[in-house]
Amino acid sequence: MKRLLLLLFFGQIIAQSSVNFDLSKSFISYDGKHPAHSWTGVSKQIEGQFIVNQNDFTKSTVELFIPMLSFDSKNSNRDSNMLDVVEDYFYPYVSFKSKSIVSTEEGFNVIGDISFHGITKEFSIPITKTSQGDRIVIDSLFSIMLTDFKIKRPALLTIKIRDRIDLKFHLEGNIE
Repeated sequence: MKRLLLLLFFGQIIAQSSVNFDLSKSFISYDGKHPAHSWTGVSKQIEGQFIVNQNDFTKSTVELFIPMLSFDSKNSNRDSNMLDVVEDYFYPYVSFKSKSIVSTEEGFNVIGDISFHGITKEFSIPITKTSQGDRIVIDSLFSIMLTDFKIKRPALLTIKIRDRIDLKFHLEGNIE
């Protein structure tokens, strides 16, 4: 009986593998909107760890950190204003830490905490996962509300930007 428990325990440890992100292909982006224009800010500076359980993906974990300074919308004035609005000098990172992963018909939902602008909120983030050999790709599209994180929405010509920010991520890497 002890041997069986020992084999099961070590089998679970062996099934756990970390993912090395391919930063040339991985990104996290946000889409902002205003009646006068729309924009996308992209970051390829993804830090953290992604531990994949190859036997049962729902037992995997992820923890990500993205420097606020790394988002680029191809407009330095807008990026500078964004950094002021989100007070990056006090809150230099946006982060996500998973609590659980649930299988769905469309893929998976990763339940976890997003910490942004000094506030932590739980989200259920839909993802799709594809893998081929040791290569894994995770994609997601979901939204947050700036006011949920007590961010004062900037205005152009007295009209504020949309409260909803659409987030997209594409994580690609090799399972080690």
